Amino acid sequence: MWKLLLAGFAVAVGLGAFAIWTANERFDRAVDRRIGDLLAAGRSEAHVVTDADLATLPEPIARWLRHADVVGKPIPASVRLRQRGRIRQSPESPWMSFRADQYYTIDPPGFIWRVSASIPPGVFVRGFDALEDGRGAMRMKALALFSVVDANGPTIDQGAALRYLQETVWFPFAALSRSIAWDAIDASRARATLSINGETVSGVVHVDEAGCVTLFEGLRYRDEAPAPALRPWQAVTREDRGMSGIRVPTAGEGVWVIDDGPFVYVELEILDLEYDVPEIYLR
Repeated sequence: MWKLLLAGFAVAVGLGAFAIWTANERFDRAVDRRIGDLLAAGRSEAHVVTDADLATLPEPIARWLRHADVVGKPIPASVRLRQRGRIRQSPESPWMSFRADQYYTIDPPGFIWRVSASIPPGVFVRGFDALEDGRGAMRMKALALFSVVDANGPTIDQGAALRYLQETVWFPFAALSRSIAWDAIDASRARATLSINGETVSGVVHVDEAGCVTLFEGLRYRDEAPAPALRPWQAVTREDRGMSGIRVPTAGEGVWVIDDGPFVYVELEILDLEYDVPEIYLR
């Protein structure tokens, strides 16, 4: 009797493991197709950045690009990177460690972020966040099987576009994109406005005296009950170093300013960064 029960349990565990493996493979194939389409749509003018290009920018943004060492470098059509870090949904939620690969295009502006997050004792979530053709999308699945987030619509569009605008800190060439307009504020700040398909988002970029971007802040929709709310959102960046011939911040955190005060919801570091490598990272 016990042998039959143990055999049945082993079969059930094996079938469950196979179902999870199959779901992960299906998830990755679907996201791979989206990434392939995104990268194929990226365009490049093969333009090499000059000092004259920087002369049209507000002084703190020109200082950032000089510090990043983009002058004399061609503007890439695509960007890819790897991250690791930890993330949580609310101040009361436990942290989940994650690893992610992410892909961008500058013209047109777009990205796909694929994440694998885990929380003890062995639960994991697969998901992606995207900006494609000016539209945002977010999908998250526990064990790659059970949908826990399936979101799109105007508030997701706005959040994805604002995220893209902030994350140009990892590909400073985008500061020269025709989709981004700049307005000077003072010696350390300038406002960036991203326009996609007739819609706009904007945020303020803070640059220190050395040319490092230290902070991005703007208003972003946060998922709250009973409805998404427009909240102050910040991205703190630090630890500039050279990657693929460009100086970029390699660590940072995302912060929501909610009623109880600042809430750090994500901490991350950049593990790898490459320009104009329009292939998907090997898993």
